[in-house]
Amino acid sequence: MKTAIKPRWRLLSALEINRTTHWLLSQQKITGEIPWIKGGKSDPWDHIHAAMGLTTMGHLSAAKAAFRYLATTQQSNGSWPAERTNGKVSNATQESNHAAYLATGLWHLHYAQSNPDFLDEMWPTLEAAIDLVVSMQEPSGAISWAISPEGKIWRAPLLAGSSSIHGSLVCAIRIAERLGHDRPLWRRALRRLARVLRYDIERFSHTDLPEKPGRFSMDWYYPVLGGAVRGEAGRQRLLDPSWHDCFVEEGVGCRCVKDHPWYTVAETCELVLTLNASGLIDRAREVLSWMDTQRTAEGTYWTGMTHPDKIIYPDGEQTTWTAASVLIATDAVRGHSETSEFFLELAGDDLTESDVVVDLPEQPKQPRSEEQGGYSVLDPSS
Repeated sequence: MKTAIKPRWRLLSALEINRTTHWLLSQQKITGEIPWIKGGKSDPWDHIHAAMGLTTMGHLSAAKAAFRYLATTQQSNGSWPAERTNGKVSNATQESNHAAYLATGLWHLHYAQSNPDFLDEMWPTLEAAIDLVVSMQEPSGAISWAISPEGKIWRAPLLAGSSSIHGSLVCAIRIAERLGHDRPLWRRALRRLARVLRYDIERFSHTDLPEKPGRFSMDWYYPVLGGAVRGEAGRQRLLDPSWHDCFVEEGVGCRCVKDHPWYTVAETCELVLTLNASGLIDRAREVLSWMDTQRTAEGTYWTGMTHPDKIIYPDGEQTTWTAASVLIATDAVRGHSETSEFFLELAGDDLTESDVVVDLPEQPKQPRSEEQGGYSVLDPSS
């Protein structure tokens, strides 16, 4: 466990943490689903992240119910629809990082309760999800973003999405090993993905997606948060002024996109997790303390706020995954719980010379069909 550090900046009190936790619990449906807001949509990634917030606070039964909900709603190919609203599919696109994130949530839960029985229960669901993700790996090692409702793979990777998948593959392999399953294809996929993220990250700029990497702050910190780029290389990326000064406003937070003054709680808390996992602990605590300005009296958080105008954006929105992000980040910087070192230990193994897989010949890009033309880049909150 981490050595206790005397706080230099104010963190949430136990009463404030409980208030946020109870609100998050109140949003979960009897089915286990955790929508963004009551009566609103849910997506697999944010649903899992909200469950991780419950895990962090010790509500393991509620977290397990959230994961069992995913087991009951998984599609035959191992994926989940990108969105459901009131129990019905409202966006049938299937995103690779959504499917992969189940491994992150399950391994995080295992930190809190090391009994493997629940991992064993969820293994068929996890295996199907990770097999799908691995099948979507491109010759470069990156992971294709999504499958259309018609079953067509959009062969273009997202930098943040592939970075998140790196951490999920680390977790999936650890789960497999914990249960005594050998998955060499998963390990090979992880090595190939780590290689492109560490040594050929510019590959993500060669894409037919409407926007190149760099607009979203997640493109900056996710290669570090997902464990692919750590150590001195990770710290250099986080402290690089061309990234840092573009997204961070001192005393305010982290923008979700560089071209608008939208400072969002979730992205800021993810940056906190990244700083903390990189050993920049004091800076992580300082940045987390800025989120007090977006906290409500009920213990919820606004999704984001503009600066300097202080306009709530989106108007009035207080989401479950935003509250969970604060709980997870607070847990990490306090460093006293079973789950607090989870992201610190998310780094993959070092690559050896034999691990650096030679790329296969590039496959021709599929033309963007009319169906694909309607796609949009991942929402910054996902």
